[in-house]
Amino acid sequence: MKVITIAGKDFRCLATYYLTFLPNGFSETATISGLTVSKSRGSHTTLDGVCRFCQHGIFSYTTADGKTIPLASNIDFGSKILSHTVNNNECIIEFEGKFTRIPDRAFINTKINSNNIEIPNTVTSIGSYAFNNTAISGCLAIPNSVTEIGEGAFENCMNLNSSLFLPSNLKRIEKSTFHACSFSGGLTIPNSVTEIGEKAFYNCTGFNGTLTLSNKLETIGESAFNGCTGFTGSLKLPSSLTDIGNGAFMNCKYFTSLELSNALSAIPEYAFKGCVGLSGSLVIPNSVTEIGNQAFSDCTGFNGTLTLSNKLETIGVSAFYGCTGFTGSLTLPSSVTTIGHSAFYSCRSFTKLELPNTLSVIPTQAFTHCRSLSGELVIPASVTEIGRLAFYDCQNLNAVTGQVTLPKSLKKIGDNVFLDTDNINTVNFLSLPEGISRNLGYKKKAVCLSDDSYISDLASGTVNEISYTRQMSNNWGTLVLPYSLTLTGNEPYRLYKIETLTGDELVLSRLEGVVAAGTPCVVKRIGTEAELTFDANDAKLDMTRTTNPVGDMTFSGTYWTETVNSGYVISKGRFWNVAELNGLDPVNGVKVHPFRAWLDGTSVNAPARLSMRIDGSSTGIDAIDALNDAEAEYYDLSGKRLDAPQKGVNIVRMKSGKTKKIIIK
Repeated sequence: MKVITIAGKDFRCLATYYLTFLPNGFSETATISGLTVSKSRGSHTTLDGVCRFCQHGIFSYTTADGKTIPLASNIDFGSKILSHTVNNNECIIEFEGKFTRIPDRAFINTKINSNNIEIPNTVTSIGSYAFNNTAISGCLAIPNSVTEIGEGAFENCMNLNSSLFLPSNLKRIEKSTFHACSFSGGLTIPNSVTEIGEKAFYNCTGFNGTLTLSNKLETIGESAFNGCTGFTGSLKLPSSLTDIGNGAFMNCKYFTSLELSNALSAIPEYAFKGCVGLSGSLVIPNSVTEIGNQAFSDCTGFNGTLTLSNKLETIGVSAFYGCTGFTGSLTLPSSVTTIGHSAFYSCRSFTKLELPNTLSVIPTQAFTHCRSLSGELVIPASVTEIGRLAFYDCQNLNAVTGQVTLPKSLKKIGDNVFLDTDNINTVNFLSLPEGISRNLGYKKKAVCLSDDSYISDLASGTVNEISYTRQMSNNWGTLVLPYSLTLTGNEPYRLYKIETLTGDELVLSRLEGVVAAGTPCVVKRIGTEAELTFDANDAKLDMTRTTNPVGDMTFSGTYWTETVNSGYVISKGRFWNVAELNGLDPVNGVKVHPFRAWLDGTSVNAPARLSMRIDGSSTGIDAIDALNDAEAEYYDLSGKRLDAPQKGVNIVRMKSGKTKKIIIK
């Protein structure tokens, strides 16, 4: 008996082989004549993707129409394709040897619908979009031999309804690899993985167990787990993690607690938005300098304290919007410079608020509906702007004093900042910001101005109380106010208008009754007081300024510090020529402080200094000296002692013993 052996590389289990005795031969093709018998194994017996009989690599699958899937002629599985056939409704790709990869786009958008598709451990890589948008189903077990899975490899495989097992040697999970798949159970990211790409598990809604992350994970991409609504238990981000993408865990609804990596420098936009099941306290590690827009928005389950990084600089728009359960004190660290609008909107269980001196803007709706905040609200001196509704519905603030004081630095304030803050009834302004006339929630507006106050040229409207205070010597000064004064004659000061300028002398006339807003005045303190306060009630703000023509010069006022290079400014009871004060450096000019006036322009006859004379008095220089004498005594024509010079004729007895007559018009 003759034995004929077929080399392994030539033998195929699914082939039919014919043995012909005449002529003596052995082939797959039947002979036309002679005695012939046929023989076929009819099937493969595979182990780990290799047939134990023919030693060929085998990949089998089924399709919805029972037909094989056309493969590109140049497709590379890492081994030569010997055949691609259908046997008993099963599609079989037979390779010359072990196949090592599933190529890019091999089965994309096809009718492949295999249940529990088997990827043998000969495969080391699965290409991009290899099974994208197919109907493969059942359990997806990827062998440990696989170290690379390409972008979108299993995207939209929505019939996968069992567990996902990832290989222990996988290095990276690429972009959209499992996007919109429907797994169940939990998920373990192997410790070999250092990076999870954007949208890797986006909208994998079926997970209903825990998520365990690689202890070597460094990066989680944008929306990597966005919409994985079923994960349960604690979410612990490993200490190796340095970067999280926008929306990484957005709408992961059933995590119960969160532990952040202390290697993170930022928590990005939408990172944990809508994670409603998170409870307990939250600690933002000290490595974090920025919390992005809506990072924790609508995380309603937190019911403990919030501890912020001591290096935190920026809190984004709506970062903690709707985190209704946080309790205890909300302390913003001294490193914070920026808060986005609605950052703590409806965080209604915080009990105390501490704002840092590094903050310049309290934005729109920043603390709206923070109803449990109590104690005194202190607005830092660094704040220049408060947005509309910033403290709306903060019902329990400032219950003791009933007042809140806004800083001198404030430049702009929005509408209804303190609407429904029931315990605040007076808002004290130390400046005149833009928007001061707007509704503050029907609160009384009280304004206390000084030379340090910020004055906006857009300030307008009526305030309940307003005053300006200045430390003054007993000499002459100048004044201009953005509100009118009604003089009774009992004030500890006198206001004067400049009548004329002649030679080296100014002639003044006393003002009485209503002094309109924006009127430049000469002011003289009466008595020994060192501080003067100019106040009014129900005052209408008017930022315009009038001028007073004086010969070929103009008496002008300012609400801001201004530099003048010509004209006269007052000093030591007289107006001095700016050119004289400038000396040899006229470029720098002379500073005129807020709420003061000066003679503007260059007079043809410009003496070094100008004396002031009350209109009707005879000697200007002597009169000014008399008025500036703190120990001078004043009498009327009948000899009655006066507290201060009065309108009409005044007899002044000076410390030197000299007597002067001064007429005040």
